[in-house]
Amino acid sequence: MYDYHFRDPQSLDLVIDNLPTLPGRFLCAFTALDKTLITNATRKGSGVNCTTPRTDALPSIPAGQHHFTAKLSVRMTSGPDFVATNFTFFDCNTYSSCTQCVSSSFPCDWCVDGHRCTHDTAENCRNDILVTGVSRAGPSYRSGPAFCPTINATVGNSPEILVASGIKKAIKVKVHIIGQFIVQTRFVCQFNIEGRVTSVNAQLLGDTIYCDAMEFSYTSRAPNITATFAVIWGGSKPLDNPHNIHIVIYRCRDMADNCGICLALAEKYDCGWCQSSDRCEVKDQCEKGSAVWLNRSQTCPNPEITSFSPELGPWEG
Repeated sequence: MYDYHFRDPQSLDLVIDNLPTLPGRFLCAFTALDKTLITNATRKGSGVNCTTPRTDALPSIPAGQHHFTAKLSVRMTSGPDFVATNFTFFDCNTYSSCTQCVSSSFPCDWCVDGHRCTHDTAENCRNDILVTGVSRAGPSYRSGPAFCPTINATVGNSPEILVASGIKKAIKVKVHIIGQFIVQTRFVCQFNIEGRVTSVNAQLLGDTIYCDAMEFSYTSRAPNITATFAVIWGGSKPLDNPHNIHIVIYRCRDMADNCGICLALAEKYDCGWCQSSDRCEVKDQCEKGSAVWLNRSQTCPNPEITSFSPELGPWEG
């Protein structure tokens, strides 16, 4: 099994036992994704030497993938393969976050300020803070995803932040940041609600990002929707979000159409029954908190039976 970075041509020394001595030319064949590429091979005492194919001749790595595995075989210009093994072509550049990059099974490292994943730090991470991958051999000051700049947690450590539709709220999250240059940059909180991206300024105080308050709302008739959330630094670089912290925007009135169901909703939504509007709402929406609002520990007024089943039965029970 061999690994090879997708972008760099490479010379290979293949150690092969019992390779026959025959007249003619040896070849290396790389077969993957319905394509076979041939390179010349030179016989050596313990096997053969050949090069990987030109980068522009290789098939593209499939979308959403970071590598493909080819069959590497040794053959003559005519005749069957003598021997074959797996050969993996990988590309660190296909990783878009530090956490994915340095958790990879390939020797990939993350350039923090450059915000890129690379296998060649000498070329691509000059004068940059480096987080090395867990698959990289040798000692490292910062190795693995624990050193990545990330959104770490929310209040209550839940991956979802609940916001009632139509309510103005300031979001805050715990973050892990390395590098003074990140601390000194401008932060922005970015929300994608129904495909509409809204950005607000944010401040870093200690280990917490405080987003400016904004009103969250949506147009769908669904009881709730999920909005993606990102903290951006340096203009366009998102902090990693390995726990998929996101915003859930909801409407109490679309989750319950009567008082009984309203007060039985999950406590996390903080829905209650507004008597003046006669509908399920959060307290701030019930005439801005000034009207009678029943919470889940209270009893609905004037309970009545609206339906029951079965509606008939035998006299004897």
